[in-house]
Amino acid sequence: GIVMGLNLLEVVELQLPSFFSDYDPRAAAANLPSSGVQAYLAGLTFALAASPCSTPVLATLLGYVATSRDPIVGGSLLLTYTTGYVAPLLIAASFAGALQSLLSFRRYSTWINPISGAFLLGGGVYTLLDKLFPATSMVM
Repeated sequence: GIVMGLNLLEVVELQLPSFFSDYDPRAAAANLPSSGVQAYLAGLTFALAASPCSTPVLATLLGYVATSRDPIVGGSLLLTYTTGYVAPLLIAASFAGALQSLLSFRRYSTWINPISGAFLLGGGVYTLLDKLFPATSMVM
């Protein structure tokens, strides 16, 4: 979490592998027969493009869930991550017709990475400090 937060704050630069960076989905979509196949391939392309951004966060989350050994907490964390990951896509797809008005919010997009980085850095530092200095409970 700390390294990913520092990466989003542009303090540390991570070079993650990027597959199919020179792939043009429009050229491939022109030869496809159905719009269902085109939609599937567009989603697949998006997933491959977003993978370098989401994989470190998901790997950290999966590592934490695996060590917590609590299926309720682990499932809740994974459901929350998935909801947060998919919600912007569902909202954007729902309002595709109003895309021009949504483009006016681009001026706020410069704050997304620093805010996300600060949250990740804060969560990582908290987790690290909690592991180094665990809270002791007093029995009365």
